[in-house]
Amino acid sequence: MKLQINRERLKSRLPKWLFSLARAVLIIGMSYVFLFPVLYLVSVSLRHADTVTDPSIVWVPKVLSLESIQKAWELLKYQQTAVLSLIIAVGSTLATCISCSLVGYGLSRFKFAERNLLFFIVILMIVVPPYTILIPSYLNFRYFDLLGLLSIPPFSFLTPGGQGYFNLVEYPQAVLTFILPSLFATGLRAGLFIFIFRQSFLGMPKDLEEAACIDGCGPLRTFVQVIVPLATSAFITVMLFSFVWHWNDYSTSAVYFLGDIKPISVMLNNLRDLLNASNPEFIPLSADMTRTYISAGALLVVVPPLVLYIFTQKYFTESIERTGIVG
Repeated sequence: MKLQINRERLKSRLPKWLFSLARAVLIIGMSYVFLFPVLYLVSVSLRHADTVTDPSIVWVPKVLSLESIQKAWELLKYQQTAVLSLIIAVGSTLATCISCSLVGYGLSRFKFAERNLLFFIVILMIVVPPYTILIPSYLNFRYFDLLGLLSIPPFSFLTPGGQGYFNLVEYPQAVLTFILPSLFATGLRAGLFIFIFRQSFLGMPKDLEEAACIDGCGPLRTFVQVIVPLATSAFITVMLFSFVWHWNDYSTSAVYFLGDIKPISVMLNNLRDLLNASNPEFIPLSADMTRTYISAGALLVVVPPLVLYIFTQKYFTESIERTGIVG
């Protein structure tokens, strides 16, 4: 209360334009901090290769050129790798929203003996790094036999050569290594998404579900027709987080994709080696030219999530406020 009174006194003593100026300076300064990496990538990517070492160029290039972007596009095989990453991100995001919302709804509404134990497992999924189970997961997908069912003679003919398992660690079937876990609420950051849905559903009144039950709706129909429309903010939060994390995922993609076509994040990490291999004279490029091509590649990788955020930032901000995510 005292702080509010002092603030009102300060406003009455100083002119209004001074507060507006200070607010504008603060907003511009914070915007510059957040936009600096993107502005730097754009500035470096649009420079000509001959002007890379020109000390007089800081932000605005003397000659605009798309040479670096075209080179990075070719080396990254952008048209194929971006589509592959898009399929992984969209497919996994849809599967995650369906499975994690169902699990979160079950943990928030239904009472059963193992509910606390299952919620404890969900917390472990958040705390324990996914890299601890990376090797078992790789072996599971390398020799995927559907819990041993495909190795039984009546079903072994479904596998290639009757070997009794599928090899999912190859392009293009490696996409399933992301989508299958997401379908069973064990995908990338699934524990956090279940927690978000659970907290969102706990904040909804139970009177709506009781009214739907009186009208003859079962649990599934109540969830689809009553709960889901009210949990739009939680779904938007999970969709945006899941899409960006799957798009930028490197460690899992590098393990499961062993061919020439890999997700865009893995190709970007290998861009330096691709640049040296593309040089016919096998002369290593200078550090400045390498930085230019890598910046162009990073710009190509950043553009899709950035465009997605531009069109959804209003809903994203509202969903974050309603869901209560901080940190």
